[in-house]
Amino acid sequence: SAVNYLPGVYPVLYPEGIGGFRISQIGAFVANDMHYAPVHKKVTDHSRINVFYAKKPPTRPTFELMLGTNGQSEIEPPLVIPPNKVMTFRTKGVVPEDISILTINPHMHLLGKTFKAFGLTAAGDTIKLISIPRWDFRWQYFYTFRNPVKLPKGTVIIVEGVFDNTESNPNNPNHPPRTVSDENKSMKTSDEMFQFIITWMPYKPGDENIELGK
Repeated sequence: SAVNYLPGVYPVLYPEGIGGFRISQIGAFVANDMHYAPVHKKVTDHSRINVFYAKKPPTRPTFELMLGTNGQSEIEPPLVIPPNKVMTFRTKGVVPEDISILTINPHMHLLGKTFKAFGLTAAGDTIKLISIPRWDFRWQYFYTFRNPVKLPKGTVIIVEGVFDNTESNPNNPNHPPRTVSDENKSMKTSDEMFQFIITWMPYKPGDENIELGK
């Protein structure tokens, strides 16, 4: 599970019985990836992680699909952005069963320009998931739908991102621009990522009527 915290962000809360991830009795692995802004004096970090256990397991445990960087799908072409280029990249994944999508998280860094994702069903229908025409690295969020969004088995999730590695991009950290990629898997802000995280549960009739966030 990928959990994202930014100042002002509230945790994702689902209705009773929905949520949680199964772990074995042996234990679980937690990777803590902290990002810090530059400061000119010594400071102390008091961050901590709390783990809470429910008295009984959820009736609708959730699952996660990560596409793109560090995920289950290849990026086409590979995420390498030469200097002075504006480039479009895509990644996609196939839904193995009928699912209900609860929350999505699009992710790019400072060269991100636009981001969109949608599902293309076997019948040729398009199911819109998200469109961000003006990407802002300083505003990243997990977006929870008002009601779960059903994707039928066989739906292809298509993700498209545009990156601007030119001097005209005011957020470009490099002057002059240099080649930027996700090859190092470092997650540094000065590198790039193209990622789409989906929290879902197996579909049940009536899921479309569930009000999320209550």
